[in-house]
Amino acid sequence: MLLIMMSLLIFGAVSAAAVAIQRTSAAEKNPVALRLRELRAMHTGGSAAAFGRRPPLLLKLVAQLGGFMPAKDGTDALRTGLIRAGYRRQDSVLLFMGSKIAFAVGLPILWGGIAFATARPLPNTLAILLFIGFLGFYLPTLFIAIKQRQRHDDVLSALPDGLDLMVVCVEAGLGLAAAIQRVGMEMQVASPALAEELALVNSEMQTGVSRADALRNLAERTGVDDIYALVAMLIQTDKLGTSVAQSLRAHAESMRTRRRQRAEQMARKASIKLAFPLVFLIFPALMLVILGPAGLQLIRALAAGD
Repeated sequence: MLLIMMSLLIFGAVSAAAVAIQRTSAAEKNPVALRLRELRAMHTGGSAAAFGRRPPLLLKLVAQLGGFMPAKDGTDALRTGLIRAGYRRQDSVLLFMGSKIAFAVGLPILWGGIAFATARPLPNTLAILLFIGFLGFYLPTLFIAIKQRQRHDDVLSALPDGLDLMVVCVEAGLGLAAAIQRVGMEMQVASPALAEELALVNSEMQTGVSRADALRNLAERTGVDDIYALVAMLIQTDKLGTSVAQSLRAHAESMRTRRRQRAEQMARKASIKLAFPLVFLIFPALMLVILGPAGLQLIRALAAGD
């Protein structure tokens, strides 16, 4: 049964790779498909330079493999999640789905090959293969979730400092667009994620996108609640004609207060999080060190008395 399943999986993988390579070569030779790809890259949010780069053959193959997965209903949500994780390639959705297929098929084949090479067949082989395939299918999802969380925390921690720099730039006489561009340049070392997002906002405004739409796109790309509040404040200030510098200063003070409150909340949670390692890891070892010698002496005394 194991040999039959491995043979079917290998045959399916090779057939999918052949079809993907054939479709890739046919699409590269078709001028209409090339032109449509260029137009799609021009009208898709993100960096045009990143979309213009031709992916390697392996990435093309994985992207074509991802096209076999029916994901029409959740494509927009999936693309938004990938963008929030920092992946803005035009074929990022297909690459993501293709990696899920590759891991779901490759890990059981790898495990079966190792088990066959070592000649150690385990019981419930089919169940183990299904579990490994299920685990491999969700490994890319876990990776994207971790990257998205890291990028969210990076943007959230660097936003108050970036907002302070923006206040200084606006009070020095720069416009909002020039201040966003300057802050994006200054934040490249401290927070590359925030600098990249601000650079995209500046690029969108330079290409003709309105300021309100560019700021809304910034909030959608990051998914940070503080940026949603900042965007709402900037749009409201632009509509009412009030002072941008005063609004930014007040919002920066409130953001610093929220950052201090988040730090205090994490400090209060630290004692609760330390309870598990203290009780189950450190306390037993401490009791063993303290009571171990007394226990040995008691055992020896009882043995001598007998």
